[in-house]
Amino acid sequence: MAVTWTRDQQAVIDSRGGNLLVSAAAGSGKTAVLVERIIRMISEGENPLNIDQLLVMTFTNAAAAEMRERVGAAVDEMIARHPEDEHLWLQAALIPQAQITTIDSFCLNLIRNHYHVLDIDPGFRIGDEGELSLLQGDVIQELLEMRYQEGEQDFLNFVEQFGRGKSDERIEELILKAWDFAQSHPWPLEWVKACRQELSQERLEDMEHSPWFQFIFYDLRLQMEELKEQLEEALEICREENGPEAYEPALENDFRQILHIREAAAAGSYEQVYKSLSSLAFDRLKAIRSKDVDQEKKSYVSACRDRVKKAAGKCRDLYGGENPEEMARTVRESGCSLLPLLDLVEQFDRLYAEKKRDRNVLDFNDLEHMALEILWEVSDGRISPGVPPLWRMSSPANTKRFWWMSIRTATASRRCWWQAFPGSASARQMFLWWGM
Repeated sequence: MAVTWTRDQQAVIDSRGGNLLVSAAAGSGKTAVLVERIIRMISEGENPLNIDQLLVMTFTNAAAAEMRERVGAAVDEMIARHPEDEHLWLQAALIPQAQITTIDSFCLNLIRNHYHVLDIDPGFRIGDEGELSLLQGDVIQELLEMRYQEGEQDFLNFVEQFGRGKSDERIEELILKAWDFAQSHPWPLEWVKACRQELSQERLEDMEHSPWFQFIFYDLRLQMEELKEQLEEALEICREENGPEAYEPALENDFRQILHIREAAAAGSYEQVYKSLSSLAFDRLKAIRSKDVDQEKKSYVSACRDRVKKAAGKCRDLYGGENPEEMARTVRESGCSLLPLLDLVEQFDRLYAEKKRDRNVLDFNDLEHMALEILWEVSDGRISPGVPPLWRMSSPANTKRFWWMSIRTATASRRCWWQAFPGSASARQMFLWWGM
C-alpha cells in the first residue's frame, strides 16, 4: 500500500539542489521521510546514485542500525516489484558498505583510513572518560607547577585575581572550562589566537568590531525595537475616543528617545550609544481627572509606559554605565587579566596532546578535529578542501561525497551545514540532506 505523504513531507522528499534542514517532533515521520528520500535518490532518474555515494549521519548507533534496516527493507520491496532492475540489486549489495553511521564512527573510520596524513600511530585507541579525566588532572598540575617555578608576574597576577584561597582548584577549573570551550570550535588554537588579538586591542574604534560589542549593539537595537512597538501601541490608545490624550506628549518624547537609542546602536558606535543612554529621561505623566477618559485605557497606557521606563533603565545601567574612555580602559584592563588564561589554555592543550600521544590515546574531540584536518586545509586563515587524493576512498564513486560532506565542528566556519537543537535527541532530531 502506497504511503500518503503530507504536503510538507512531500516537499522534503522532492527537494534537490541545496541544503535542507528539517526540524520536527518525535513520531512525526522524519525517519520515514529520510528513507523515502534516499530510496528515490538511488532509484529515480536516468542516472540514479549508488547508496555508497550518500553519507547519512545519525545521533546513535541504534538509530544508524534502524536506518540501515529500513533502507534495506525498502530496497528489497522495490526489487520484489522490479526484479529485472540490476541497479536495485546493486544497491542491495552495497547497503552493508553504505555510510549510514554516527558522526563519531564516521570520523573514526576516516582517521583509520588516513592516519598517515596525521602522523599518528595506526594502533591508537579511544580513551575512556575516567582515564582522560585523570590524565587532564595530571597535566594541569604539571603545568601550574612549571608556571609557578617560572614565576612570571602576569601569571602570578592572574592567580591572585582569579584564585580562591590557598588552593589552585579555581584556576584549574577556569583553564579546563576555557580549553573545553575552545574544543567546540573547528580549529581551537586559531580561536584562541583570535581571542588574543581581540583582547589586545587598544582603541575603542577597534573594540567596537569585536563580538561582545557587536552583541551589545544587536541586543540594544532589538530591545529598543520592542519598546518602540509598545509605545506605538500606547500612543494609538491615547488617540482613541475616550483615550488618555494628556499622556500623548510624554509618550511622544519617550518614543523619540527610544528611536535615538536604536539608531545609535544600529550605527555601531559606543560613543553614540553612551550619549543616547546617558541623556535618557522620562517626563512625568500629566494628571487626568476627567471622568470622560476610559479608566481601563488609562491604566493600560500607564502600565505600558512603566514597563518601557523599567526596560530602558535596565539597558542604561547595563550598557551605558561608563563613558567611552572608561569603557576602553575597562576592556584593556580585562584583556590584560585574561591574556594569561589564553596562554595557559595553549600550554595545557600542547602538554595534554603530548601525553595522549605517548599513550597512543585519542579523545572524542580529537576524532572531529582530526577528521577536519584530513578533509580541510587551513592556510593563512583561509579554509579550503584537502588535497584531492585524500578525498578518494575505496572507489571513484566515493569521491563525490567528500566534496560536500562536513561534520559538526564545521558549523563555526560560517558554513552551518548542520545544527543541534535544544532538547533530547529523541524529542528534536535533525537531518541534513544535501541536494545531489
